Amino acid sequence: MVATGNVIAQSFMLWSERAAPAAADSSPAVGRRESALSYDPLQTLRFFAYGVAFTPISYRWHAFLNARFPTGDIVAGSLKQSATTPSKVSSLSRSTGAVLKRLAVDQTVFAPFATFSFIGGMGAMEGLGPSELVERFRIQYLPLLIAGYALWPAAQVVNFSIVPLAYRIPFTSVVGLMWHTYLSWTSARLKTNTMPSEMGQAEALLGPL
Repeated sequence: MVATGNVIAQSFMLWSERAAPAAADSSPAVGRRESALSYDPLQTLRFFAYGVAFTPISYRWHAFLNARFPTGDIVAGSLKQSATTPSKVSSLSRSTGAVLKRLAVDQTVFAPFATFSFIGGMGAMEGLGPSELVERFRIQYLPLLIAGYALWPAAQVVNFSIVPLAYRIPFTSVVGLMWHTYLSWTSARLKTNTMPSEMGQAEALLGPL
């Protein structure tokens, strides 16, 4: 899934470059950028390696969350009970509390760690030195963390409160594909914008805020 997101991101960037207006082709700077932009299989391999290494960690973390904050199948449980029974109100209250607690722990503990692991792991595989890695963290960490907070809390609320239990893994996989495509896109933009100004670093990664 991680590698698939990278392939999608690279393919989109290549398509967008080739679909640029013909008038831009006469610019020497654009011409140099286009000649240097091509599909990078090593980048896909790095994303694949990161996915292989990080997936077991993610799996164990979510297994812990499932055990510590069980939510069950809220949708199925709600359908089986009458809308006015006290047991339904109590069940929904407990399930909602579990979802909120799970979300709070996930986003305050795991999200910062996952962002740190992604930047550090990808930087190490790219062969960045210590000073370059520190600079990468300075540029990428906060924007990626904010982007994750914009996506995952809402997705998890939907997943644990609306999506039936049997469809939660496919739902998470679709959202995960979107997220890894975004991570790949930001990594590619970081390379094409080699010298972003300090004021525009977040915009270079996230687009206009």
